[in-house]
Order: sequence, then structure tokens, then C-alpha cells
Amino acid sequence: MAKTIAASNIPSEMRSSLEAQGYHIVDTAYEGYVDTILYNSAESSIGYLNVFDNVIDMNSGAFVVDTNNKGSDEIINIIEKRSYTSLF
Repeated sequence: MAKTIAASNIPSEMRSSLEAQGYHIVDTAYEGYVDTILYNSAESSIGYLNVFDNVIDMNSGAFVVDTNNKGSDEIINIIEKRSYTSLF
């Protein structure tokens, strides 16, 4: 089953790369479960987080990723590792 990503204002190249990796991209008006929320801190806020009930689930909730100044490969790596940087 494809992981679902809510995204607003991401470049079409990034959207295409994510879809090519098997991710299902929905907009921020989507009211179902999402695995990841992508936003760009330079262009938008994350005030819509209250739409997603799973955001407050600390064990398996949505992972929020700022796409500002990041390329597609870096975003995919962040999503897959659920971490911005290596801890070690």
C-alpha cells in the first residue's frame, strides 16, 4: 500500500519524483490518514495540521517535513528514514 503524503506548494518535479517512488500525494484539504505532511516554510504555514487527526498520534502519526531548500532526493530520504539528519 502506498504511503499517503499531504502536500501544498511543492514543485511539480518533486511531486513527480515522489509519485515515481510509489507515494500517493493528496492536497491539504484531504481529511483521511496521511503518513507525511510536506510544507514549505518560506511559502506557507502549517495551520492546516488540525485537519489531520493522526498528527497527534506520537507513535505512528504523520511526519511533518519542511521542503524549503531541499531537493526531491533529500525529501525522499527524509521521509524514508523519518529523520532530517543522522543521529550519529
